[in-house]
Amino acid sequence: MKVIPLEKTALTLPDVAELAKDGTVILTQDGKPLAAVKNLSGSDWESVALANSRQFRALIEESRRSYREQGGISAEEVRRQLGLKAQPAPSRRKKKS
Repeated sequence: MKVIPLEKTALTLPDVAELAKDGTVILTQDGKPLAAVKNLSGSDWESVALANSRQFRALIEESRRSYREQGGISAEEVRRQLGLKAQPAPSRRKKKS
């Protein structure tokens, strides 16, 4: 992660975007975080939009809270009831580009 004080830089937006290819760039103003620039290469528009939607995140958290408190049917149980094959657990490793 790189931190760039706006008061002390002549970098252009394309320069910052290039730096973001190696990791998140935090832009500061008066020593306080102002903005973050992150490499989104390999991401699709829908994923980026949902990841940055407060409304969507609130919906997911409410669903998780409800499941914890009231229970529910897991995805595995739904698959079993429908006679579908179990899905392999998603890989936690980063994909290489």
